[in-house]
Amino acid sequence: MRLILTVALFLFIVTTNAGAAGYKSDYCDNQEYYTNSGANDGSTYPHLHCNKKWIAYSKSGGQHYNFADGNGVLKGKANSSCNAATEQDAGNLKAKIKEICDDDNKTCDDCE
Repeated sequence: MRLILTVALFLFIVTTNAGAAGYKSDYCDNQEYYTNSGANDGSTYPHLHCNKKWIAYSKSGGQHYNFADGNGVLKGKANSSCNAATEQDAGNLKAKIKEICDDDNKTCDDCE
């Protein structure tokens, strides 16, 4: 019985970790940067700056919004990111931010 419980716990841990890939792989095609065209180019603005545990919208070299981290989506910053994407005519990035909000069960009104 003890062996069965140990195996069951091990399988639960393995499958739980396997599903938690992270922002970089789930939304950025495993790229560090994700531009409106989908390119991995940190010198093109705007872009998403992607990490396994966080994601930021980079409007310019000096302005960015860290809108999601290990605790999930930060709704106010996600809305600010969507507003910036609208201003910069970055519809694909806005859609990506909306997808992240939706997947985290957050309603980011400015991303609609």
